[in-house]
This record gives sequence, structure tokens and C-alpha cells, in this order.
Amino acid sequence: MPAIFLYLYSMKQFFFPILPACAAALLLAASCRGPVSDAVVWTAGDHPEVLETFGAPKSFSTPLGPAVHFDGQDDAVWLDSVPVLGLEAFTLEVIFRQESDAPFEQRFLHIGTMDRRILFETRVTPQQTWYFDAFVNLGTPEATPDNPKPERRSAVLIDETLQHPTARWYALALTASPEGLVSYVDGVEQCRSALPWEPLVDEGFTSVGVRQNQVCWFKGDIFKIRITPRVLEPKDFLRDHETLNATGQ
Repeated sequence: MPAIFLYLYSMKQFFFPILPACAAALLLAASCRGPVSDAVVWTAGDHPEVLETFGAPKSFSTPLGPAVHFDGQDDAVWLDSVPVLGLEAFTLEVIFRQESDAPFEQRFLHIGTMDRRILFETRVTPQQTWYFDAFVNLGTPEATPDNPKPERRSAVLIDETLQHPTARWYALALTASPEGLVSYVDGVEQCRSALPWEPLVDEGFTSVGVRQNQVCWFKGDIFKIRITPRVLEPKDFLRDHETLNATGQ
């Protein structure tokens, strides 16, 4: 089965949407507010360094370029990449759309290993809404005479009161630095943690569409993943979701 996900490219290059001329300027102003020149972006298309493809993720067209649909059963892609490797700070963003009839727990971006990881998750409600769950686990320090039973260093950034309708495109973001972690939906803060970020070492890979232990398969669509090696302000976050929603994609 041909692999179909994730083309790595510089943010100095853009996808220009194929739209009626009268609407293109407004839509591009909303979604492309200027490049983040030090960012790396993954999107549907070519996909270097694929370890394994599960199921049959399907690409489909949007005015901004192709996106990928995951069926919630067995669709996923594993990449031989840890994009936050060695970073002292970063902003991780995903343009995604959650389907309404997905199971409650959805885990669709897992970076690192099972012991030291970043996870993007959602929780889907019977009311056809979802809320964001960003999880960071920095592992458990080695025991020392002064600290013989060290605790795991982790943070769960979740607020079940901040719910969003399903079946629309959204921009998720997580910023991480020694000052802590903050999660966002469409540029609006959802949750924060004082856990200081510590860089991941050379370990693991990235799973898109499912957790690395293959539980909680994602049912929905992913258009873009962007990793910036610094903390961005919300005004600089991706805005592609606005164009995709405005064009009915």
C-alpha cells in the first residue's frame, strides 16, 4: 500500500488555495499571515522517513492542499522523526477536524516514546462536542540518596468545560518552555501547567492517527502539523482552519 502522509517542507513555501478570485484575498489573509521561517511543517503528500503505515488513510483535496482522513479503526502512520528533539522550547500545532461519531478517547499525535512523550488527544461527547487534552510526560528521574522515590514528571492539560462542536476545522497548539506548558484551541488558551519543559533525547518516533501502543484510534481529518523551535504568540499561530471552514471543506 503506498504511503500517503506527511510531506516535510520549509515555511518559506506556501500552498495557495484554488478559490474564486473575489474571495481568495480575504481567505488567504485569514489563514496565511506570514511565514514562520524557522518552522517545520508536515502536510499530506510525500512523506520521508515513514516507518510503517497502518490501515488505509485516505487523502482528499481542500482549497489549501490535500488533507488526510483517518477512519478510527486502524488508520495511522509512524514516522522516523522526533521533531522536538533537543529543543529547549517549541510550539507544536495541528490543523484537524474531529468527527462526531468517534469514540470518547481520541489520541492522534504521539511524539517520543511511551516513557517520555507528547500526546495530542481529544475527548468526544454524546453532544457532538470535543475538548482538548494535551499530555506531556518527561519520565521519572533516577533515584538518589536524597530522593529515593522520585515522582514522574508529567502534566495533563485538560478542561472538560471548554467544549467545541465537532465536524469543523480547528487549530490546536501547545507551547513548551522552561517556564511551563500552555495549550490552545484557535488561539484561545485552554489550560496551562507549571511543569518546566526539558528537551527530549534521541529516542522514539512520531505516531499520527493513534497512540504508539495502538489504542484510541483517531476518527477525523488532519491537514497540517507544524513545529516551531520557540514559543509563538497566539497571533502567530496557524490560521488555515479559518479558510477551510469558510470554503465548506
